[in-house]
Amino acid sequence: MIHLQKESGRIRLVLDAYFMGEDIVVLISGGDQPHLGTITAGARLEPIQTVQLQSHKEFYITEEIAVRLRKEFAGNFAICCGAHLDNTTKEEIRVLTDMAIQLGKELIGELRARHL
Repeated sequence: MIHLQKESGRIRLVLDAYFMGEDIVVLISGGDQPHLGTITAGARLEPIQTVQLQSHKEFYITEEIAVRLRKEFAGNFAICCGAHLDNTTKEEIRVLTDMAIQLGKELIGELRARHL
């Protein structure tokens, strides 16, 4: 398992990655109400597929990470994301999105270090 986290102001995000043999499941959650908002899955030679639950917009995060992950990771992957802040501002949404994508980049760095 890989565990990463970031904080900025009232925003706190956690990324946990679990290995399933050669594959990986990535969970990104945080804010006041962690939830399952969007799931993006794929593999190096497969198209990326996203399931957006209700009107959640975390696909901006999951798809950005998926594009990067499929270039570096040989196995199948699923990225699940859900973070909610009460009374959020546009700036906080931008910061949260940037933080989540940075966590995805850090995950890829960890995978490289492990030669996966």
